[in-house]
Amino acid sequence: MKKRLTSFTALFIFALGCSTSADAQTSPQARAMKELRDRLLTSSPEEVGLSGEDAEAKVWGVLMEVALPEGIATLVSIRDGTASLYTSTGGGILGGYTARKEATQFVTEAEKHLASMKPAKSFPYPEVGRVKFYVLTRGGVYTAETDQKEAQDPRHPFYSLFLDGNKVLAVLGTVHKRSKPVD
Repeated sequence: MKKRLTSFTALFIFALGCSTSADAQTSPQARAMKELRDRLLTSSPEEVGLSGEDAEAKVWGVLMEVALPEGIATLVSIRDGTASLYTSTGGGILGGYTARKEATQFVTEAEKHLASMKPAKSFPYPEVGRVKFYVLTRGGVYTAETDQKEAQDPRHPFYSLFLDGNKVLAVLGTVHKRSKPVD
């Protein structure tokens, strides 16, 4: 399993793009991605287009952020099956419903971990080598943070949540690879 999880780190690095300079962190694309992230963290389910059962659910979305030396990658999954990957360098994969089943499972798994999380009023990125979860609920945002390597241990309390996030990434990465032009 460890080899499999390491391959997802490679997807994060790929999605962060080639430019890792300080200028890439402040580019118009990077600012737009941060704005999308921040808007999501302060929105209601209705403001992001959810309705009915999806909007009324206790947990309606989850973000998993991983900090690497190249930048921050933010995986977003919404209860309706929407999934995307934003990066602090301005890159990303807007996957829509390509990982619907996996995104829905990630949100369902996040609800199981709420009791281990604390309410969040601010939304800082994690430090390098850390993974942070933000769980979007009708009652506000909850968060937890841990070491990225520790989260890969099946005995870790957030292992199943980290694993489900990586399943979303795997599908997004597969779809992204298939959509690239062939030489």
